[in-house]
Amino acid sequence: MKKPIALTLLLAGLPVPLLIPGVVRIVGGAGVYRLIVLWGLPVAAALVAAAFTIGRRRGFLFGGSPATLRRLAPWCALALAADYSFLGIGHVLGFITFTYGDQGLSGHPFRAMAWGLPLCLALGVFGWEWTLRRTLYLSWIGHVPKPAALLISCAVGAALAAPSIMPGLEIPDPAYVAASFLVVACREISCALIFASGAGLPAAGLFRGLLIYMDAFLIADWYSASFPMANFTTSEPVFYLVRGATAILAACVIVAGLRWNSRRQATAGAPGRMAASPAAPGPS
Repeated sequence: MKKPIALTLLLAGLPVPLLIPGVVRIVGGAGVYRLIVLWGLPVAAALVAAAFTIGRRRGFLFGGSPATLRRLAPWCALALAADYSFLGIGHVLGFITFTYGDQGLSGHPFRAMAWGLPLCLALGVFGWEWTLRRTLYLSWIGHVPKPAALLISCAVGAALAAPSIMPGLEIPDPAYVAASFLVVACREISCALIFASGAGLPAAGLFRGLLIYMDAFLIADWYSASFPMANFTTSEPVFYLVRGATAILAACVIVAGLRWNSRRQATAGAPGRMAASPAAPGPS
């Protein structure tokens, strides 16, 4: 029990230095801070997790079913579309304005995708999900019920996301901060459920990696720590209700996909169970 608690506290404490007021100036500016949050924080979390898995092979195994991953892929794509549907809704309703972001990225989008997407996918698998689910979640199994273990991993994931939402504890807009943490919570729950469903680390990590790429390289809120190819800004607080609603919708899509996959597996296994049953009729 001591190791899971120690691992949880260490991981939850990693973002604390990045929440010190004035930290952006201390580390050398917004550009350096972004690099630390995007790449440094998940790598540091993975190293902490690795220290707790030395000598235990389970922490380094992928696990999961390739068939389950393939079946969930369309649902993950639909969830991704649902998550970012706020952009279309906000544009149609006149809630948001799009602005240019990093000119280096927007000037060479395919070049950025060629190196950015693989790195984000690797970060999702070997950084965030390996740490939060394959290590932290599994470390709690046997000590608490599975839902509680998943909840702990999601809570730590939300804590690790805090520096990207409010650098140095700055709150530019309370509605933005509330919506951002709701989005993080929905994404953490989605990834946790994907991992626990049997799809395992690859499915959860790749889904998370796509979300990381979207936020870090394609488009993000002007208030966030990210500075991708484009940004959006709003003066309408109601917009953040839309943002939260689409995040909840995306999580619901994942839940629906997992339930569909579970029913399909149960139906596929029913004939085999009947054939193996002692009560099954034999050949006449």
